[in-house]
Order: sequence, then structure tokens, then C-alpha cells
Amino acid sequence: MVFQKVLKGINGLDAIKAQHIVDNGLLSNWWRTAGEITPAEIKLHLNSVNAELHLNHYHKPVPIGNPLSKYSKAKFGDVTPFISTTAGVVERDWKSRQNLFFPPFMTALRFATDNFKSTGYIFYAYLITIGKKAIEMEQFSEEIRELHVYRDYQPYFRQGEIMAKILIPSVQIEKAIGYNGPSALRDLKAGRIPASIQTITNSSYQEPEKLSNIREILS
Repeated sequence: MVFQKVLKGINGLDAIKAQHIVDNGLLSNWWRTAGEITPAEIKLHLNSVNAELHLNHYHKPVPIGNPLSKYSKAKFGDVTPFISTTAGVVERDWKSRQNLFFPPFMTALRFATDNFKSTGYIFYAYLITIGKKAIEMEQFSEEIRELHVYRDYQPYFRQGEIMAKILIPSVQIEKAIGYNGPSALRDLKAGRIPASIQTITNSSYQEPEKLSNIREILS
């Protein structure tokens, strides 16, 4: 079991909404859409079919007959019980004989700012992984980036995904940092680390170093 640090970029948040997530946890889109959920529903929706839809058909309509379709017939991402985060990834390029590094900060920043068009926040958190598939088990997150676990081709592999489920608790969220997309892009083009516009810290954060072995994001 590993406590894996992750980043999560969310676009379109103002400071009040970002603070609410830090204080109350990050809900899956399914929970936010449904309003109230039950343990029986969690058991129903955490399955390999929905995991595949989340990973590879996020922007496509919810399939007819899928129990989640009662909440929305628009894109699956609007009702997914899963939560995408990034920890970065390394891809081996056999042609150039090089390892290609895709940093989690850049992945999260692109999501947070809608590819540098607007403002959003990057949440710093940690999840618990076990080195195996455990889709039905709410408490463990899925290491989608780990080729020894997820051997099927993943078109978004370079996002370095660690897939959470249902909720990332507030006590596992360290902070949220806001960025303005156009300003961040100017900084990057000038060779500077993007300047943030706000940092929200969590006084209730429980440091994972006190609990278990820690695996940092790639840097």
C-alpha cells in the first residue's frame, strides 16, 4: 500500500468554490449531480465498464441501459463516479532511445486553465494505491499509468493518471493554488515558472508522512 501524492486541475472555479472543495473534499461528478448517494449505489457504479467509459469515452453520451443514464444522457463525464488526477509519467521512446517525461504540474495546469484560456485551481492531494486493480473498492485508487497493472492501451497515458473514486476527502487535500491561464502561458514562454494568483491552505490536512510510505509526484 502506497500513499501517492497527486495533482488535480479544475477549470472555472472562483476562490469561494475552491475553498469549499478544500474544506469539504472533492466529490465525483456523479455525487455532485445526484445530490445524495447510497452505499448500494456506490457498489453498483464502481465497475470495470464505468472505469473504461471514464478513461476512454469521457466526452461521449452515457450508454443506453447504463444505470448512470438516469442522471444525464449527455456526456459520461458529467456523471462519472471516478475522479481523474495526475502524478506524472515517463514514456519510453524506443526510436530515440530516450525516456520522455510528462510532468504532472503541466498536465494539471492545462486542465485548470482550459489550455491557458481562463482561470482555475490545482489541488494538491494524496490517494491510496495498492499496486493492483481494485475498481470495486472505493478506498483504493487506480494506477492507470502503471503498465504492469493496466496493460491495455490507454490513449491518454501521457496524463499520468491516478484514478480516485467517489470522493477525495478534505483531510487528504493539502492546498489549492489558483492560476490565470494567459498569464501562466506568458510566464512559460518567457522561461519562468507560472506565477499563481492565490493559495488556499487546509488547516485540517493530515500529512501522509505520519501514516505510511509516501510516493511523490514525478519531477
